[in-house]
Amino acid sequence: MLDDRTKIFFPASGATELPLLFEPRVLRCTAAGPGGRALTVLLDTGTDPSAIDLRLARRLGLRLGDFALGQDATSNAVPFTETVLPWLRLGDLTLRDLYAVAVDLSSFPFEVDLALGYNVLSWLVLQVDYARSTLRLSHPDVSAPQPSPSGTLLPLTFLEHFPALSDVTLDDQVHLPLVTIDTGSNGGLTLGPDLAARLGLHHGAAEVTLGQGSGFGGGCEVLCGQAASLRLGPFALHDVELDTPGDGAGDLRRVGRANIGNRLLSRFSRVTLDYARQYCVLESAS
Repeated sequence: MLDDRTKIFFPASGATELPLLFEPRVLRCTAAGPGGRALTVLLDTGTDPSAIDLRLARRLGLRLGDFALGQDATSNAVPFTETVLPWLRLGDLTLRDLYAVAVDLSSFPFEVDLALGYNVLSWLVLQVDYARSTLRLSHPDVSAPQPSPSGTLLPLTFLEHFPALSDVTLDDQVHLPLVTIDTGSNGGLTLGPDLAARLGLHHGAAEVTLGQGSGFGGGCEVLCGQAASLRLGPFALHDVELDTPGDGAGDLRRVGRANIGNRLLSRFSRVTLDYARQYCVLESAS
């Protein structure tokens, strides 16, 4: 196994701010790295560890390990190998010896060279300002932002290495004890098949449409519907878009799985995830 101890060097201010490339509703930014061209980076709280496109890794001549099969949201058979990227610069923040899995990212419907996951994000405070289209990455020792009178602070827990919120209720009747947060998803609320069935989200159901999802392992069929309401902390959100993976495998088909993507997160003006202090700040868009 390669050394997975990525080094992070912060600027003197302890934070850097980057323009957010949000379309199609995923968290991306540009970064500088080896190769002499700008790299498109996905900040993905649903990835562990970070990932680099296999084609880019080969073009840069990075050392690659042996191949194995891993799991992602929609597949249990994702070919990957290990590698280390010498450096990556995001604004005024520099990563050295970035450990990542090298995987084919060509199935993504948007451009991405690298996905920064848990092994990087867990050492940062990630603030997504949807209203201003900016990303702020700061050291955990920097004073933590407090919610405004229209915002709230919620405890952050974890499902394995994925940040999650507890106590979410759909349509005032379906209680979700744990919902992961996936900034690499452009969905609303993704449900495992068992939870989806309780809400009538299945093949042949009225007002259920078919779509296409994607992950590291390729594409999959997605069933799409809607819930009248969702309660998250003190917030009540209405007309919430739902989806569930069709036939296949992957993490999101596990019993009880529920996952919030950017279609839902972007209803807030700003979302802050602090892994070290284990909290999430949500700021109302109104």
